[in-house]
Amino acid sequence: MVNMNIKPLSNLMGAEITGLDLNKVIDEETKKKLLKTLTDYLVICIKQQKLSPEKLSEVARIFGKPKKYFVKDETIEDNPEVIIVSNRTKENVPRVYASHWHTDDSYREKPATLTFIYPDILPLNGGGTDFINCYSVYDDLPKKLKDKLSKLNAVHKWQSRRNVSKVAKLSKEQEQNTPPVEHPLIRTHPISKKLSLYINPNRIDHVSGLTETDGDELLDELYDFSFQKKYQYSHSYQKGDLVIWDNRCTMHKANSDYDTSQLRIMHRVMLEGEAVL
Repeated sequence: MVNMNIKPLSNLMGAEITGLDLNKVIDEETKKKLLKTLTDYLVICIKQQKLSPEKLSEVARIFGKPKKYFVKDETIEDNPEVIIVSNRTKENVPRVYASHWHTDDSYREKPATLTFIYPDILPLNGGGTDFINCYSVYDDLPKKLKDKLSKLNAVHKWQSRRNVSKVAKLSKEQEQNTPPVEHPLIRTHPISKKLSLYINPNRIDHVSGLTETDGDELLDELYDFSFQKKYQYSHSYQKGDLVIWDNRCTMHKANSDYDTSQLRIMHRVMLEGEAVL
């Protein structure tokens, strides 16, 4: 087993890993330790890596099967597993991509389990990713609200009624392949067995069984509660960082605290998912 060093990044979540070269063969014991560290800390940053897009896909396979992203003009040519996350539109107009709180892939019946981000080009300052610990959010909810949520599901859609950011327009075929899905508002992590609040302001359309007004009031209450600073960790990238997070118990967003005239381009891989239980 590789003698890697693990250092917590905050009291809430996040761990930094040094002493590991992902370009070398990773043995089974090291794989197990990486997975346990991610399970314990929710977000890990493996420092000082040099990863081509192909190698990023290969590293992701340590943890599972990479997804092939269906919006092909947002992926690396000839590699649909690696998504290009850029602060430039096709017309080269500056933007901040994914700057609203969300969890990846929740519009799917089996959402992505893990996400891998590797910086290609970073701005001089800022441009990090903010995270929310959804275990802690759930733990702090009033018992009466927990009981209510335990009986409720939410409908997630690619283009939801309450969508807070612009998403790519899908073809008719893509729309047919991404129908609305229903997930519980409280989910159980398959490894840790802990409960977390499972919400996505960017994809939840409505709460099943509630009127639109009542559902919107409940969602707004949950969003306001979740977005409190005490549940957040902000990661600042350095060149060579590989950041991995668990979508089953976190939310995240890109931080817009930088000069958008400077490029911010990241490579992203998501793993095939599992049913939300």
